Amino acid sequence: MSDTPAAGSPAADSAPGLPVTVVLSRRPQPGREDELVAWAHGISEVAGTFPGHLGAVVYPPNPPECEDLVLAFSFANAEQLSTWERSDVRRDWLDRARPLVAGETRAAHAASGFEGIFSHPPGQAVTPPPRWKTAAIIALALYPVSLLLNWLLGPHIATWNIWLRVLLNVAIIVPYMAWVGVPYLTKWLRGWLHP
Repeated sequence: MSDTPAAGSPAADSAPGLPVTVVLSRRPQPGREDELVAWAHGISEVAGTFPGHLGAVVYPPNPPECEDLVLAFSFANAEQLSTWERSDVRRDWLDRARPLVAGETRAAHAASGFEGIFSHPPGQAVTPPPRWKTAAIIALALYPVSLLLNWLLGPHIATWNIWLRVLLNVAIIVPYMAWVGVPYLTKWLRGWLHP
C-alpha cells in the first residue's frame, strides 16, 4: 500500500515552484467506513504540520456513486510533497489504515490542477460542498464575464470564424475562472459553502 511517487511521475518531475496535488483512493472494509473517514481527517491534520502543506480535501465514500474514500493533499512544490511522503509519521499513518482498507490504494499526482480551485483554509481538511453549490459558484463566476465579453468583444469579432471566436473567449474566460472568479467567490461565500 505504498503511495510514494516513482521516478518519472509528475510529482517527482514537477518544477520546484509549482504546487503539486496527490489524490488517493481507498475502498473501506465493509462496516469500517466511518473509521476510514476519521483516519483520513487525522492524516490530513498531521500532513498540515509539514512545511509547504497547502491543504487537504476528504471525499467520504458515497455509494452507489463512489464506494471509495478519496483524499487529496496539496503541497507548495514537489520537494515538500516528497518530504511528507518519505516521512516516518506518514508511514505510521499508512500502517494504521491497513486494517480499514479493502484492496489496493490507487494514487495519482498532478501539478496544480482544477481540483484546487475551490479555496479552503490552508492546512485544513474539509468536506467538499454539495455539487449544486459548486455549480452555483461556477455559474456566478461565469455569467458576468461571459456577458461582458459578448457585450465588449461581440461586435468586433462577429465576422470571425466561430472557431476563432470560441478560442478567444476560452483564452480569456478560463484564466479568469481559475485565478479570479471562482477563488474570490469561494472566499466570499465560504460560510455558505461550508456552513
